[in-house]
Amino acid sequence: MPKIIDERARRETIAEAVWAIASRDGLDGATVRAVAAECGLSTGAIQHSFPSQATLQQFAMELIVERVTERLTETGTTDPHPAPCDESATANHNTPALVSNHRNPAAISVAEARAVLDETATAMLLQLLPLDKERETEARVWAAFSTAALTNPDLAPYARKMDALLATFCRRCVESLISGMPADDLAAGNSRSAKSAPTSRAGDPAAIAAHLHALLDGLALHLLVNPDAAHRCQATALIRSFVAALT
Repeated sequence: MPKIIDERARRETIAEAVWAIASRDGLDGATVRAVAAECGLSTGAIQHSFPSQATLQQFAMELIVERVTERLTETGTTDPHPAPCDESATANHNTPALVSNHRNPAAISVAEARAVLDETATAMLLQLLPLDKERETEARVWAAFSTAALTNPDLAPYARKMDALLATFCRRCVESLISGMPADDLAAGNSRSAKSAPTSRAGDPAAIAAHLHALLDGLALHLLVNPDAAHRCQATALIRSFVAALT
């Protein structure tokens, strides 16, 4: 009986090999031969799944977008996790009781609901920063792809797609924090229209969202250059301060 191959799983395995090589050696190092060696497949198997280098790179970029989106959704629908530094872990220490009640709005006060929203937003924003090995690899790979996209028209649409996705998330996050939208709505991707978005004392929501977008981009690059615990804690504190300023 012929062996049944899960083509989707194989394509993801190949894409993950591209990530590993791009993170370690740069995108130019992710040749078909190198990718085959990395994931233990033949070059023929690679070419069967991806007829060209362009289709392989495009899928690898799309998969990053999928994984980040899935992680944001998962983070928004589970208890916020302490960030990877002692200071923020301590700050989160008193929130589990609030988070455990956020499925039952009648059981918590307005202030508690606000605390849950702030923690959920903070946890989701931190998912976009390279604060652990998995996210560091994604950030390094995305930086390599984004650089290549500047001169490769085949990759440019995928870089713009990721940028647009981040811009949309930043806008939704800011609108949610300003309006006090329930944490479940933020996780589900619900958003106000541009006309109904409230104006914050801090300024125009669109401008604040653009500020947040730039902050995340800058912090991601900063953490790739400075991946130590102290800088990770500093980045976490900056995100917490941003969220608190919109309360």
